Amino acid sequence: MRSLRLKNCRVFYRGSIVDDAELLIENGRIKEVSRLSIRKPVDETFDLKGLLIIPGLIDVHVHLRGLNLAYKEDYDTGTMAAASGGVTTVLDMPNTDPPTVDLESLDLRIKAAEPKLYANVGFYSFVPEELTEVSELAEAGVFGFKLFMHRRMPGYRFETLEDLKDILKAVGEVGLPLLVHAEDRGLLETVRSENPDGGLETFEKALSEESEEKAVKTVLEALEAVKKARVHFCHVSSIGALRLIEAAKASGLPVSCEATPHHLLLTREVYERLGFYGLVDPPLRSKESSEALWSAVEHGVVDCIATDHAPHTLEEKTVGGLWSLKTGFPGLETLLPLMLDCVNKGSLSLSELVRLTAHNPARLFRIADRGCIEVGYWADLTAVDLKKEAIIDPSSFKSKAKHSPFEGWRVRGVPETVFVNGELVLLDGEVVCGPGVGRVLRPGVS
Repeated sequence: MRSLRLKNCRVFYRGSIVDDAELLIENGRIKEVSRLSIRKPVDETFDLKGLLIIPGLIDVHVHLRGLNLAYKEDYDTGTMAAASGGVTTVLDMPNTDPPTVDLESLDLRIKAAEPKLYANVGFYSFVPEELTEVSELAEAGVFGFKLFMHRRMPGYRFETLEDLKDILKAVGEVGLPLLVHAEDRGLLETVRSENPDGGLETFEKALSEESEEKAVKTVLEALEAVKKARVHFCHVSSIGALRLIEAAKASGLPVSCEATPHHLLLTREVYERLGFYGLVDPPLRSKESSEALWSAVEHGVVDCIATDHAPHTLEEKTVGGLWSLKTGFPGLETLLPLMLDCVNKGSLSLSELVRLTAHNPARLFRIADRGCIEVGYWADLTAVDLKKEAIIDPSSFKSKAKHSPFEGWRVRGVPETVFVNGELVLLDGEVVCGPGVGRVLRPGVS
């Protein structure tokens, strides 16, 4: 068994920081966490020079593209970007080309991804056109099923509340979550048809806070009737939606939700600087909405912080009419620096950061033996320098999408060294291995 000793480090262990600690890794897993010097002979020793080790981050909302969209991002560049940002596991959304909606398309993705991975990857599927195929996809290892409420996507044709109940029944029977992009289709289609050449205000109207709140309310109404199912709301951004989700949790409904760094840290005022480039779905909201999102983080309403990493070419985001422009930003390489900066500024504790980006994602999505630093767990580890300052420079991204709404932001706290499955991937901020270190994961399987 290959063995590694990590010395001269601090370790975030069971809710607190252990100073002057050492870790022993054997065969890719954590064998020992010690305050004493580990004397056992090892194959290799790494001196981490006082860095703080936290669990490798888990991002449950990522678009790795690949296959026919590899010009935007591929499995190697996307997972290299993840590892460079301290993220050791990502869950990949199904709106790919071809879309992931059946066993054939899932197998195609797995085979394309496996030899290219620098971080671990799990896959989602769309709800299949035939709900009887949900169980087949679950057995094949998907982590959940994605439903866009405001756009007609591949797979099952969702039109009515009864359709939604049928989806929840099918997904609930296999014990996997339904991931919901909650916005109202009727409002979007009406605004788009009435404003074919609209601007930023038109976009905000089509995907308003009220639209998100209405869609969340519809889902919760269906879930009340199908309590066996579990729902995860993606990138929640509105005050009304947060209130509904908080009330649903209080009543015992099985719901969870995520927030993105851009909805936490940016508001609609930045459109004056970013223009159409700043389009993201859901749109950036008001300062009051951002503050409500932070409050929801503080009070445990928000379960995860996820990036919605959405790589596009810069031309796709800036050239053309409103409804043809691509929305979203790359986020894997900015997630941890931005959140560590929040820790340094006091708006987020280190415990909250680890809970929101490692513990909770692993628990909610049944990512076995990851998300914590514990004996027997896989050695997915991120060593950070909490005091080091950096300026976000998209030209240095490993992602193919070398742009960011956070360009030029000064942050304090950066990932320096990363291990994936016990293998050194990032050392002093530089990728030092080839592809194939990461693995394709299945829910509940170690």
